[in-house]
Amino acid sequence: MASARLLLRPLWLLSHVLVLVLVVAMVNLGFWQLDRLAQRRDRNDVIEAREEQPAVPVEDLVAPGSGQAEVDQARFRSVTAAGIYDPAGTVEVRNRSQDGVAGAWLVTPLDLGNARVGVIRGFVGFDADGEVADPPPPEGEVTVTGPVVDPAKLDGTAPRDLAPLLDGESTLPVVVRAESSTPPEPGAGERAAGEPAAGIAGTIRPVPGADLSEGPHLGYAVQWFIFSAIAVIGYPLVLRNVVRRRHADRGAPVDDLDRELDELLRQGR
Repeated sequence: MASARLLLRPLWLLSHVLVLVLVVAMVNLGFWQLDRLAQRRDRNDVIEAREEQPAVPVEDLVAPGSGQAEVDQARFRSVTAAGIYDPAGTVEVRNRSQDGVAGAWLVTPLDLGNARVGVIRGFVGFDADGEVADPPPPEGEVTVTGPVVDPAKLDGTAPRDLAPLLDGESTLPVVVRAESSTPPEPGAGERAAGEPAAGIAGTIRPVPGADLSEGPHLGYAVQWFIFSAIAVIGYPLVLRNVVRRRHADRGAPVDDLDRELDELLRQGR
């Protein structure tokens, strides 16, 4: 059994423990990705269900000072907001990209009469001077339709960029992502042939909705389980080859190897 006892040396025992830890970790990562997939599907179901509900005035769902519970219930609901834009209050949510073009979102407060709500009017690119284009909003009474967005759930610098706009006793704690506007945004449909839709100075494009794909979670889970299987199957084969080489170096008959390994397993039990 001298050849097989090689696998009981401290360094080999450390190797066995390391492989075992890696297998356990990879299996757990696989199940974690499956859990992420289930969460993504649940989220998509919520979005689709809320988007199918009829649009209601945004002030029917939330009010100035509404708590997080009300915001969560209103999130993704289709709403209307009617009022007059306040161009001076426009803020830029930077570090955005759309259609492969870098730029920003323009978010302008809309005065509803008894409250104000920020409206994500759309995406704009940079002008010739490298500044964010700033097309003016429609004048007069405007009605926008789109889903409710929780500013706190936006990524990147968006929560910080939107903080000044949301700071006010009469401001709703949500923003509306405009899918349509009556009257429409000036120049929203103008672009030269062959130019990217979001990259022309002075134009503004609607911001796409939430991604309803399932993401890469299922593929990642399969990968982790495959890696685990490779380790479980491959590592014993590696150990067997190591013992075979050790056995051959000692000049012992190869036929004795299986008996050594069986004896070692019995002793390990």
